[in-house]
Amino acid sequence: MRQSEPTTLARELPKPVLELCAHLEERGIRSLSHGEGLLADLRTPSSTTESDLGATQNLANPRYPTRSILCGGTPQEIYRALPRAVVTSEEAVRLTQATAIGPVDVICSGERSLEEILPAFGLGPLAIGFRPANESFVDPTNQLAALREGRLGLVPSDRNAFDAAPRRYWIVARLIAEYDLDPTPELVEAATSAFQGLSARLPLAIPARREMTRVLAGRRPGRALRFLRESGVTAYVVPGADPRNEDLVDALPPLPAVRWAAWLRGSATASAMIRLRVPHAVARRVEKLQTAHPIDRALNAGREGGVRKLMTRHSEEELSALLKWRRLELAQDAARENETRTENDAALEGESRLLDLEDRIAKIRAADSQVQVVRALVLDGAAVMDLLGAGPGRHVGQALAHLARFVAEDPAANDREHLEAELIDWAAQNANLLD
Repeated sequence: MRQSEPTTLARELPKPVLELCAHLEERGIRSLSHGEGLLADLRTPSSTTESDLGATQNLANPRYPTRSILCGGTPQEIYRALPRAVVTSEEAVRLTQATAIGPVDVICSGERSLEEILPAFGLGPLAIGFRPANESFVDPTNQLAALREGRLGLVPSDRNAFDAAPRRYWIVARLIAEYDLDPTPELVEAATSAFQGLSARLPLAIPARREMTRVLAGRRPGRALRFLRESGVTAYVVPGADPRNEDLVDALPPLPAVRWAAWLRGSATASAMIRLRVPHAVARRVEKLQTAHPIDRALNAGREGGVRKLMTRHSEEELSALLKWRRLELAQDAARENETRTENDAALEGESRLLDLEDRIAKIRAADSQVQVVRALVLDGAAVMDLLGAGPGRHVGQALAHLARFVAEDPAANDREHLEAELIDWAAQNANLLD
């Protein structure tokens, strides 16, 4: 058994967790903060607050983990100490207690000691506990040092950790992505060597999709995707996915449909999304994004209608992501050309098309914005003609456009008195337009 000297975490434990641990300790039950909640405390800068991580368990932030406490006691002892807790596993080895920061899992060690239980979690970051009672770590397999260096390893064992629990492929990928960890060579070797024999036992459908959703929302999804490919999972679940997509996903904004679309590009996307039970709304967005990529080739040159259709089908954030996705691909192509010493202007041509497309989108947005301002003016075309004493003509549109720019610079000036005065000044300077 290895227990470190008293030390501090990267940030303080949430008050409800401290109170629960203290409550259990008062009843003679040794209690450790454990699991991904503790991992977040170890790998998160101290400036990050609990609310930043979604302490209220906001479902829009899938990265915040459920807190867990590992206790040295039997289910009966824990239940007597926490009579309002709900049993949430077979044989009552896990109870869940409602708190101000959401549910907290309380795991019972039973007849075994905490030092015996921790290594059974298999993965280094999950084989560590922190005891608030004396502010010390319980680290029976010496995993804390590796974790602080950003390494994700396995707990030494006679049995392959992945063979014992195939769901660990997904868990490892998630930990890599969410906590910016590097899998050790030994972990990758264990995962790769075992996969062929246990692929049929790999959890798929909704369990896999939930894990992949968190992987793709993580800080470093590319490294996690690389682990899944190297271990054989990607070829089994989404055959055809291009390895080059991994770096692209890393650099794209964390929009779920965008990252799904980039990762699945090149594979049988529809089949993969069905296999992983991707929600219909997300699947539709993925399909539309892949259809629009590469964005510079998805349009007919010079066709404003095509650009407008693209802007209608995609949000401003998605358009920005599509442009970035294409630029990243062009950069990859240019890098390969440099390596092979070939001369190819495709990347430059592609960048030129992107710049032209961005310019067209900007002009359409500016025009649409001006139309919205014109519609909001307290003076309409009829009022302009009446004030100028002139009939219909292009001067009416030009006058309204000028008033729109005037109001855009000073929104408070959108009243009849200011606009009439400005219109008279404009007419005096543009008398030739009224002839």
